[in-house]
Amino acid sequence: MSEIFEDKRQQEIEAYIQGVMSQEELVIFEKKLKNDISLQEDVLLQESLRDSFREDNWATLSNDSENEELQKLKATLRSDTYVNISDTIHEVGADHQKKIQRKNKKENNRLYYRMAIAATVLLLCALPFLINSQSESYYDQYANWDSLPSLREKSDTQANIIEGESLYLSQKYEEAIRYFEDTMDVNDPYYSYALLYLGASYFQMDNVEKAHQTYDTLITTNTLQRSYGYWYKLLMYLKIENTEKAQEMITLILSNPDHYNYTEAKKIQEGLQSE
Repeated sequence: MSEIFEDKRQQEIEAYIQGVMSQEELVIFEKKLKNDISLQEDVLLQESLRDSFREDNWATLSNDSENEELQKLKATLRSDTYVNISDTIHEVGADHQKKIQRKNKKENNRLYYRMAIAATVLLLCALPFLINSQSESYYDQYANWDSLPSLREKSDTQANIIEGESLYLSQKYEEAIRYFEDTMDVNDPYYSYALLYLGASYFQMDNVEKAHQTYDTLITTNTLQRSYGYWYKLLMYLKIENTEKAQEMITLILSNPDHYNYTEAKKIQEGLQSE
């Protein structure tokens, strides 16, 4: 098959898919299509590629309005960015056709379209993970478990927390938990600091439930450190992508400009609201 004939064939297929053929051209092409299995295959390949990102492919999902993540996915697939991906793939394919000067060019073109469709399917499978990762990216950006307020800087050698702090910073979390649980006293002036490190130790040991309980206790204290509890609970909710609970913590933090990491919480809120 000559290059000129192949190019004309591809132009006809594209015109047929886009619905821009005249009535006469359409009749002639459909007659050829009916009797040419190879042509049918080429049309199917190009239609599959072009339609992968079109909105009507997702029409059957339109009634599931309660599925927030599904709606995000649908909105993304409808966006100009992803529709343009489909068009760009086809344009690259057209350019590819003009450059290849081989006798088996037609088979190479079919292989290209098959590979492009496979890449499209892979992208569609990956999109939910890319979309859902946004909340976790806030966690990655703002997690500060290694920079809890230190009493070492206060040079208070009488504070019981210093040994527990050292255990935590040495990543001896189990020992830190045992230490704090054995030594913490609600009447200790550094009780709120101990709760901070105890909650963080539980989190590092993947005991999220105990971490939340510890920070809930911290929040009930009448200390300047109580707002730290909101922040670290926020981080844990972001980690598991619980946007609803994360928003609750953000609201509590933003209720007072003096709360810990007020500015950071505001940035996270703006990011979540823009999604």
